[in-house]
Amino acid sequence: MSIKNFILFLFLTAILWVVTIFGQSNNPTLMSQWIFDAYNKKEQTAKKIKGKKVIVVAGSNALFGIDSKILSSYFKLPVVNDGVNAGIYLPLILEISKRIINKGDIVLAPLEPNMYSYNHKVGVQVIDYLFARKPLFFWDLSFKEQFYILWHIEFERIWKGYNYRGGSPLTAGFYGAFNIDQNGDQINTSLKFKNQGMFKDLERHHKNPEHYGAEFSTEALGWDYLEKFVSWCNKRDVKVIFVPATLMKHPSYFNDPIEKEFYDKKIIDEVKKRGWTFIGKPHNYMYDSSFYFNTNFHLTQKGKIMRTRQLIKDLKSSLKK
Repeated sequence: MSIKNFILFLFLTAILWVVTIFGQSNNPTLMSQWIFDAYNKKEQTAKKIKGKKVIVVAGSNALFGIDSKILSSYFKLPVVNDGVNAGIYLPLILEISKRIINKGDIVLAPLEPNMYSYNHKVGVQVIDYLFARKPLFFWDLSFKEQFYILWHIEFERIWKGYNYRGGSPLTAGFYGAFNIDQNGDQINTSLKFKNQGMFKDLERHHKNPEHYGAEFSTEALGWDYLEKFVSWCNKRDVKVIFVPATLMKHPSYFNDPIEKEFYDKKIIDEVKKRGWTFIGKPHNYMYDSSFYFNTNFHLTQKGKIMRTRQLIKDLKSSLKK
């Protein structure tokens, strides 16, 4: 085979691969179903609200860690907790949130620490959700992201897309709209709902702390997405307030110089350097494992109330000066 024919073969193979991928786009999958259901329920809640509201934008640290009723009492405004799953990553989370943000709203963004360092490398949940639920958003991504996704999508995922097994709301399990209240908060997270597997999961998280400080970059692609999002909000007179995520306490977050500086300064300084608002200190939102439900980001009911009260305390001292 000549070099010319070989190149042509590779080109045609690549075209066939792309056509095969997009041939199953917009086909709902089971993996994406609970996330879709959750967002859909939150959207229905938001549509019923007339006038100004508060929207919480983040992953599951917000889903499990915000008490919207308490927060609503502070703001004297309705609150929609739009946190669902950090596993679909920053670009999709920000894009999906736009469907419920209206002129004059307030956005609280307790983004998970790794969101700030998002730099095009995505996981299976992003790929699955993108093609199953928001395929057109693929074209809004950078070429680097597009190439990464097309290169890493697995044949098994494409096969599942053609099987078309999603589409019906889930009614059982732990994650899903059926386990979320009308404000968008996760329910059934008191201690009586914890099982031994959850305790073991928390033990594993404690033995394997995160290293977000070592991964932090002020040049990460995530900052570009945040820049565009804040600009989009500003044009609609929407105030964006960045606040800390909750994260299960670990000694390294306080003692390791790199990790300590990340939480003490780097996130806050970078946000403020860009002219945005950051309220609160991340270390104040780290609690003992007894306040977490099944992961190092998911608080119990008691932990959720404690975290929300800390958030209101910080907001009061900063916003009402």
